[in-house]
Parts: sequence; structure tokens; C-alpha cells
Amino acid sequence: MNPVSSSDLQPFVQGALLPGECFWRDHYHYLQKHGYTLRKRYHPEWKPSWLTSDSTKSYHECEDFCTLGLYACMLDASRSDGSLVALKRLKFPVGLGEMTIGTRFSSSSLFADPRNHCIPILDIILPMPGSDVAFIVMPLLRQTRIAPFETVGEAVEYFRQIFEGLQFMHENNTIHGDCKHNNIMEDGLSLYTTPPHPFKHEMRRDFIDRTPKPVSRTIRPTKYYLIDFGLSYDFTGEDGPHLLQGPWGGYKNVPEHQGSEPPPCDPFPVDVYCIGNLINQHFLDGVPNPVVPFVGFEFMRELVSDMMNKDPKKRPTMDEVVFRFDLIVKGLSWYKLRSPVIRADELRWWDLSCSITHWVKQTYYILRGYPAIPRVS
Repeated sequence: MNPVSSSDLQPFVQGALLPGECFWRDHYHYLQKHGYTLRKRYHPEWKPSWLTSDSTKSYHECEDFCTLGLYACMLDASRSDGSLVALKRLKFPVGLGEMTIGTRFSSSSLFADPRNHCIPILDIILPMPGSDVAFIVMPLLRQTRIAPFETVGEAVEYFRQIFEGLQFMHENNTIHGDCKHNNIMEDGLSLYTTPPHPFKHEMRRDFIDRTPKPVSRTIRPTKYYLIDFGLSYDFTGEDGPHLLQGPWGGYKNVPEHQGSEPPPCDPFPVDVYCIGNLINQHFLDGVPNPVVPFVGFEFMRELVSDMMNKDPKKRPTMDEVVFRFDLIVKGLSWYKLRSPVIRADELRWWDLSCSITHWVKQTYYILRGYPAIPRVS
């Protein structure tokens, strides 16, 4: 990516919005009418704080300079009770399927099941007059790698929840369709004493100071969610075989999707492949430039290899994945589960002092009764 030149940046320094941000500015009052207030940058009468006569700050020190970047379809907002949520714009009729599946898994009968890891839809805002864009309201979540895993046990709980969540979707005759790493997020706000900014994670939301160091997941277990049902499909009531025309999704290495004209394929094994591919890329083999994997997860190798079998008929179902994973976890020692999670490119920096610091902390957790695998109650 080429660096942004000063001339490219100048319009935004003077208070211009990105094209995708203008949409949110134009819907500010409509969303506020429904109980959702956007950040001040998107108020129609917004004036850049760094351009005021009494400002002593540069633009990059100001909260209202934070743009949406590449994620113009989503924006954070605050409700009247002060809670933070995420708004996603969906254009009709294309987004109707995503809204329908999200609403189904948010229904009382499915939402109450602890195996349900589909992000819940809290509210739906219908299009304003003359528009074909609706909004779904969801909890404000965080990418899992913003707060790094501290122990193998914390990562094991991450695996368990995403396996369980996809198993639950399949059990209800629904595929996810895009099981990639950034479509799994966590309810990680509980890890911070002060909410971090949703787009500049190193700063507090109020920009008064930097974000405090997150609390360990061992102390405050978090729940992980599958998000983005734009490529999901509900086969309820449909007779098999269940086939869809590929390719689809963010992972381009799915065997069934190769070739110029791949035939229709069963999407359930594709989901299995993709969730295995996620673990392979981030915890086993990595991806040359830019994904550097963590080390210490060879115990997942055999299961992940089977999940990524080139023959979809030889891949395990998600029921089988969950069963085999449970057996793997039962064979892990307490020492392994409390061992540190280290990126491959950081091994050379991990010295005796790092090891002592880690194990002193783990000893404290043991004495306080915190389990090695921090499950959400």
C-alpha cells in the first residue's frame, strides 16, 4: 500500500468526510430519532475540533478525526442508556437474507441455547422514506487479535466456541458461508476498565488517554461470535442434497471452488474447510506475508488437516469435529494449557525474564482458582 501524501490528506485535515461517511452524516438525525446517536464527526453541523480557535491539538490527536476507513457499511453508536452498539447498513432486497438469518438465530428459542454463537440482532431500523437501506443493530464487538491470547488455554476456549457455534448453525440447517478470521469477533469490552475507541484501538473512546492494558481472558472469560451472514444460507425445509454454486467467501483456496467453472458443491463441508483453514493460517502454518502464526498448537494439526482434506466427503462433520476436539483437550496437561502464546517471529525475544513473568502470573491465577480454560459461565 502506498503511503498517503500530504496533498491527499489535506481535504480531511480541513474537515472533509470520506464518501462512505457522508451516508452516515445524512442519516444522523434519522438514527437519533430511533434512539441511536453517532459520534460527533457525523453530526450534520460538525466542525473539526482541531480547527477551533481555542484548540491546542493537532488533528491526529482529536477523536473526531477518526474515519471509518474501509468499513463504511458499519459504524458504532451509543444508545440512550449509554450502552455501545454497532450499526450495519443493509440494502434491500440484497441484505434481506442476512437480516432474516440473523433474526432467526436471535429468536428466543435459539438465542437461549449456550451453543449459539451467532451475533444477536438487537433491533432493526427500517429504511427512511425514499431509501432502500435498512439497519441492523448489534452488540459492539472487537477483533480477537486486538487483545492477544495470553495462554494456550485461552486459545483452546476460542477454538471450542467457534467449533460449537458452527456446529449449532449446521444443526439448524444453516451454513455460515464465510468462516474467515475477521468474521469471528469477541465481546471483549469487559477486558478494559475504559472502553477503547472502535476505530483507533490504542486510544480510549473519549481520547483522553491511551487504552489501558486489557485484563487477561483467564480472569474475565469472553464470548466469541460468528458475524456477517451475508453469504449464509438456510436449508430448513429443503430436501437434500444441499448444493450451491461456488465460489463464495473470503478464502480462495477452497478445493471445491477451484477451476474456471467449478460445479455446484455441498456448502457444509466448505464451512468445515474454512474454519480449519482459519486455525491453520493463524495457529499452525501461517500465510507468507502477512499472517505470522502462533507456536505451540501442533496438537491441533491432525484434526485441522482432516478438516482441510481436499476431498469434501472425507472431511469430518462439525459434530465429529467437536467430538474429536473434546478428546484432544482432555489429553492436554495443565502445564500445556497455561503455557504462553507466542508468535513465531517473537520467539527470539522470549527470554528468561519473559518466562519468569509469565509463570509468576500463572501461579497467581492457580492460587486464586482461575481455571486454565476460561469458559464463559
